[in-house]
Amino acid sequence: MEGAERIIERIIEDANLQAKSNIEQAEEQAADIILSAQKEALKKKSDIVEKAKRDANEKKSRLIAVAELEGRKIKLKAKQEIISEVIKKALEKLNAMSREQYSDIIADMVVNSVTKGDEEIIVSQNDKAKLGNSFINKVNTRLKEKNINGNLKFSVKSDRTEDMGGGFVLRSLDIETNNSFETIIRMKYNEIEAGVVKILFG
Repeated sequence: MEGAERIIERIIEDANLQAKSNIEQAEEQAADIILSAQKEALKKKSDIVEKAKRDANEKKSRLIAVAELEGRKIKLKAKQEIISEVIKKALEKLNAMSREQYSDIIADMVVNSVTKGDEEIIVSQNDKAKLGNSFINKVNTRLKEKNINGNLKFSVKSDRTEDMGGGFVLRSLDIETNNSFETIIRMKYNEIEAGVVKILFG
């Protein structure tokens, strides 16, 4: 029996040693797992924070870009409104000139536009009354001084005299040259806009 007890004791002792070794090994593995999990958690936390920062910066950049674009749109709209108002006022001033001043301006424009000297001049009914027949005589006299036929006359028929906002249309047979103020402004808008912007906004 004594030998058996020793064997049992030895087995129990070996089992205890093995259990202790297994426990120590398990504890080491658990510590490694915990440390690895902590590192992974820290890395994920860092990645999440970095992503959140990137997302926040991207969102901030997008918001700034949208705000800047909206600001440019508002500024451009304000500029266009101011330019439109300036052009409107300029047209009003042209049409509000004295008969003599207005007549001189239109006469200069007509003389510089005429090629043959027998064209018809189309103007609004208001301008026709404002300019009068003396205008035609003045223009024809100036054309003759330039050795051009001075046979211009007001057009007796036109379907566009009511909607012209100043200026004139020069007709030669079926060819018309539109020198109404609105057409000139439309054709030269970019040039006018650049000049107005330079004056108003530097």
